[in-house]
Amino acid sequence: MSVLKSSQQIHTQLEKQWLSYKYHKAYLTERFIEKPLEQGDIFPLIINLVKPTDKQWLHHYDEVKNWLTDINQLSNVSGFSVDKQQTNYANMGKQIIPVTVTIVNIEALARYLSKWQAWQKFIASINLITTTFEQLNTWLIGLSNTQVKEIDKYQAVWPKLLKVCQYFLKYPQPKCYIRQLTVTGVDTKFIEQHKSILKSLLDHLLEKEAINDTYEKLAEHGFERRFGLLYEQPQIRFRLLDPQLTYEFSGVSDITIPLEQFQQLDLMIDRVFITENKTNGLAFPVVNNAIVIFGLGYGIQMLKSVHWLSACQIYYWGDIDTHGLAILSQLRSYFPNTKSLLMDEITLLACKEFWGQEPEHKSHKAELLANLTEKEQILYKNLKQNKWQPCLRLEQELIPFELLKQVL
Repeated sequence: MSVLKSSQQIHTQLEKQWLSYKYHKAYLTERFIEKPLEQGDIFPLIINLVKPTDKQWLHHYDEVKNWLTDINQLSNVSGFSVDKQQTNYANMGKQIIPVTVTIVNIEALARYLSKWQAWQKFIASINLITTTFEQLNTWLIGLSNTQVKEIDKYQAVWPKLLKVCQYFLKYPQPKCYIRQLTVTGVDTKFIEQHKSILKSLLDHLLEKEAINDTYEKLAEHGFERRFGLLYEQPQIRFRLLDPQLTYEFSGVSDITIPLEQFQQLDLMIDRVFITENKTNGLAFPVVNNAIVIFGLGYGIQMLKSVHWLSACQIYYWGDIDTHGLAILSQLRSYFPNTKSLLMDEITLLACKEFWGQEPEHKSHKAELLANLTEKEQILYKNLKQNKWQPCLRLEQELIPFELLKQVL
């Protein structure tokens, strides 16, 4: 039996479409190709109705009469019309039946859904955006239904957003911290809180040379890097292992500096040791022409931008577990000549009394790691397959210090 669509169901359907921003998207598309929405593909909006069947008239007469009354009431809604058609029924004879509901324009629909004020605010936002930056017309057309929602989301702050855009157009790549920007009527915390929408706008407004498109994401200060702002640099901590180097640094051996400054160093060293554990880094013994970097973990990816490291012999010392070997593989993808230190089966078996357990749910998921040597790959496979014990881990700080001295 066909289902007769009630006025409430029609209302629910229309509201769902409204909340999907279907009509907002249609308005933007048709406005900027100079075609009024009322003359486009959406309006007049026609909703087709399913006519009652002979069987429904016979067995559900009261329901059909109530449906007719319900649907006909829509003709009383401003801008709505109920279009009818004569239908011949075998048992009921000729009946005048509603076949479509027509909504004349967006105003009628918005008022029916109690969205007229919201729609006017949406239009006001669009007008403000396009009068401030005509070049944002194409940005608006390119928005998806989901992205059009952003227009409403930021309705109260569009004046501030556009002021920030005006500032960056006037001062591209400002080379200062966000908190140093002087945008009239806009506090800098506002900029920090609205990076996502500002990125979308600035990508469309700024000249290509004013955007560093190496940085697409907002994570890890992506906004600042993309648009030429300063930011708090990640810190690199290292120790000078050569007494002569320490002497040249006025006796300072334990140094923490921003990544950007670390990239500029020219230490004239041969070897670089990298260890995750802080205490191991602090206690690392004297080695001529060498430094030790420590405390990075998976932050080791920062080092890939330090090009002078390529001229050094790099040694990585991490835990003997799946994640330790994964970090080794990752580091070797940046610096292929990297060697492991105390991360082999011999060391593992020699330190059996210090074995611990890597949390099973945190073990590395990959079956193979791309940048391990054959022996390291076998070790990784054996750890994954629980050859010696489930989720085996030998933490680097538990390895006797004498073993380190021997391999050095």
